[in-house]
Amino acid sequence: MIRRAACLSLLLGCVGNAPVEPPSLDLAMFASRVQPVLAARCASPACHGSDRRRLRVYAPGFFRSDPRRVHRDEPITADELAANERSAAAFVVEAPSAAESLLVTKPLHQVAHLGGQVFSASDDEHATLLAWIRTGAIP
Repeated sequence: MIRRAACLSLLLGCVGNAPVEPPSLDLAMFASRVQPVLAARCASPACHGSDRRRLRVYAPGFFRSDPRRVHRDEPITADELAANERSAAAFVVEAPSAAESLLVTKPLHQVAHLGGQVFSASDDEHATLLAWIRTGAIP
């Protein structure tokens, strides 16, 4: 009986747990348009400029991959930029549309967000995030 229960729980635990690949999004657009939005609106230590957050944002003068570089205003490294892009793309995975992705709904406070409403749907930042997400073929 115990063996059968263990096998059943093992099988149930495997259903629907396949890894999900993040969408392929435009890295150049991320670097030129999205990174500045995240750096300006999301990178403070009280927000996403912390390794304690699921969305981690490296930015000049804030959180850095090398703790010795924290509070330096030098540009972020290529590795930090790529990490920011991967982190942001993870908030787009499995979204039925760009407007329903967590990267958009959280800062609009349409879903729970500890930081509250960061910008409104009429802001340029909102349009920038939507445009970037749509580069990954998400409507």
